[in-house]
Amino acid sequence: MGILGIPVKHVTVTVAADGTITCAPDPVSVTSKNALIAFNLATDGYSFPDTDAIVINTANSDFPYESWTIKPQLAGIADLCKILGQTKYTVTVVDDATGQSYSLDPVIHNGNGTPTP
Repeated sequence: MGILGIPVKHVTVTVAADGTITCAPDPVSVTSKNALIAFNLATDGYSFPDTDAIVINTANSDFPYESWTIKPQLAGIADLCKILGQTKYTVTVVDDATGQSYSLDPVIHNGNGTPTP
């Protein structure tokens, strides 16, 4: 269990020198209803944008709220986890020195069992 009884799934976001983003785990597996997915940006010199750090790519009622940037290296999104299956999302980070944005499209897998393509 996570914060105040809310299940929390943690995703670590890193950025390589060439701007390549990695999310671990990918896919992130969510099996608890009404979960928080917390994204921790672990690379110094980068931050999440103030809005749209995490964007669900296809309309899905499991994600009724936009993501929020809690602090420069922490973002979150609510996942109701009622619909089984995979959902692609976009994670965006910004190079603090240049303002250049970098994005990646990983996957959230809702439900029990092994993710399927």
